[in-house]
Amino acid sequence: MLGSLAIVGAGFVFTRPLPSIQGTVGMTLFGGGFLIVFAMLREGLGGLDPRRLTPTQRKGMLRHSVTSSLMKIGGPLAFAAIGAGTYSSITTLGSLLAGAALTSIMGRWLRVIVILGVLQATNVLAEPGNVNLLGLVAAFAAATHPFDLPNQAKLMGEKRDQCVAQANVICLIVVLPVCIPLSGYLGAPIGDWKWGYTEIVAMAMAGLLATALAAVMQTRASKYISRSDMGAWAATAPAVQPIVAMLVAPLVSLFIQVPTLIPDASQWTAFAIVAIASTYAVKVDSAAAQAADPTEKALGKVLSRE
Repeated sequence: MLGSLAIVGAGFVFTRPLPSIQGTVGMTLFGGGFLIVFAMLREGLGGLDPRRLTPTQRKGMLRHSVTSSLMKIGGPLAFAAIGAGTYSSITTLGSLLAGAALTSIMGRWLRVIVILGVLQATNVLAEPGNVNLLGLVAAFAAATHPFDLPNQAKLMGEKRDQCVAQANVICLIVVLPVCIPLSGYLGAPIGDWKWGYTEIVAMAMAGLLATALAAVMQTRASKYISRSDMGAWAATAPAVQPIVAMLVAPLVSLFIQVPTLIPDASQWTAFAIVAIASTYAVKVDSAAAQAADPTEKALGKVLSRE
């Protein structure tokens, strides 16, 4: 899972020279395309045939396509309306709520404390007057993806790779016809597309790193870790990925010119709140879930061996 955080963080660096909507289209078009190619290389055209999935696996695949589409459409809207920092913090709320089954009074109270902490991080990141109803709705719509991700992985079972590839086919059909005209309607800062070597490389690398490779790594990891541990990974991702992005930005600049990534003091504060609070909350919840559910306990043991 740490590898997935690093890969996605590096992928996000490539979106820096792109308007937010163009970055989303790049991740959808190239990322989805890479996943479809991976599926076809493994199983031919049959890898894209939903009839080869069980009804439960198809349900997981369809849920993945819906929440992924909401994230890819809602993300650029939230970026433009309330800022990337506030959007990331709200997305963390979705991750936290997905963490683990709350089986103790302590776990419930801790969850409330963590949510309040993340909301404070949102307040730190928000600029004065940066409250926009459309942006908030878009951010919470996007947060449904990390919220439902552990459940989707459980439904997809052993066919996770094929399910994710098929879900991305649906995303291509849904997201591109919405996002491309949306950029023209909203204009700057969500639009103003630019085309050239830098933009094409950035879109391709963002799609490969932030979508395709990350999805493959996540589906592999979800076979071995518990629902609560997967929730911990998702909850800390918005804090860890910008830090990774800052570290790898100079290396990416060797290929394409990207704006400098230097978080300010308030952003470091928000990152710390999200990472520390999320990790501690899911640690307590994970122990409670493993005590109540033998399956969770077995997965936890597998994770420790890994």
